[in-house]
Amino acid sequence: MGVEGGAKILKFLVFFFNFIFFIFGCVLIGVGAWVLVDSGDYVTLTKAVPYATGPRVLIAAGALIAIVAFLGCCGAWKENRCMLVIFFILLLVILSLEIAAGVLGYKNRDKVENSLDEDFVKELQQRYNESGSEGTTKGIDTLQEKEKCCGWYNYTDWYPSKFGGQTNRVPDSCCKEVVKDCGAKKDISLWYQGGCKTKLEDLLKSKLKYVGAIAVAIIVIQLLGMIFAAVLICKIGDGTTYA
Repeated sequence: MGVEGGAKILKFLVFFFNFIFFIFGCVLIGVGAWVLVDSGDYVTLTKAVPYATGPRVLIAAGALIAIVAFLGCCGAWKENRCMLVIFFILLLVILSLEIAAGVLGYKNRDKVENSLDEDFVKELQQRYNESGSEGTTKGIDTLQEKEKCCGWYNYTDWYPSKFGGQTNRVPDSCCKEVVKDCGAKKDISLWYQGGCKTKLEDLLKSKLKYVGAIAVAIIVIQLLGMIFAAVLICKIGDGTTYA
């Protein structure tokens, strides 16, 4: 016998919040895909830019959330206590991982930034234009041309590199007007002199504020979904009905 009265309303609330949760999971997949496509030219720099993997993590997280939410919807609609218990446990695990990731990310933010600086400069100075590093070369060139920057901190990052070490040259992608060998000229007025670090950070921050807003909304929905699911599990378990 299905639940009635107040318990039935609770059932629809669980279904509704999980449906919204499912939609947010799909939105997260969409946002991750959008960031990945918009920053796709930089993904080849994944080794030097660890957070280039962020969009892929968002897509994976969105898919997991959508699957769990679908399980919650089915459990509520079918009034299946087992499915609801599994849903509650999975949601609790996801929420715990989200909190742990947030705390660790905040705690290690300085280490991540320092590691990023070192890795990118290393890629720039040792792998650019080298055989077998075509992806790195293309990624750096695209970043410099699109964001109108040169080097990581500034254009002098190229001077000790394998590419410009003997001639103090910069890649042509550093030039305000890209023409062949313009980076070999010693006239720095032809080059973008600011580094790409701040440009890339601003680019990512402009995307992450949307991701952050969605993440907060998802956590709120998770908590409400867990509360309603827990109560509904109890009602289904003791067979309570309301006239």
